[in-house]
Amino acid sequence: MELSNQLVLGGSVSKPPRLTTSPAGISHLRFVLDHQSEQQEAGYSRRSFVRILVVVTGEAAKQWMNELTVGTQLQVSGFLNRIEDKNGVGKLVLHARQLVKI
Repeated sequence: MELSNQLVLGGSVSKPPRLTTSPAGISHLRFVLDHQSEQQEAGYSRRSFVRILVVVTGEAAKQWMNELTVGTQLQVSGFLNRIEDKNGVGKLVLHARQLVKI
């Protein structure tokens, strides 16, 4: 049985997108998505704030580069993965399979 790893998150682009190319020639578009909402938990309202790095890979990265600016509202569908920064600190990254402007 394959374990599920799916996330859908809406929010706005909060840092300018950055397009890079891997040594293998694969394009990667990276940007930060901010989400704010009010959620219900155990009968109580709770403010929710999420800031996450999003990565779009391949041809879609090039297509979205000129579409995204700070403030663009998006719904991102994809999967979570863990990366380590230069200092060895781990963080979650949302690898986008689909982006929809909202």
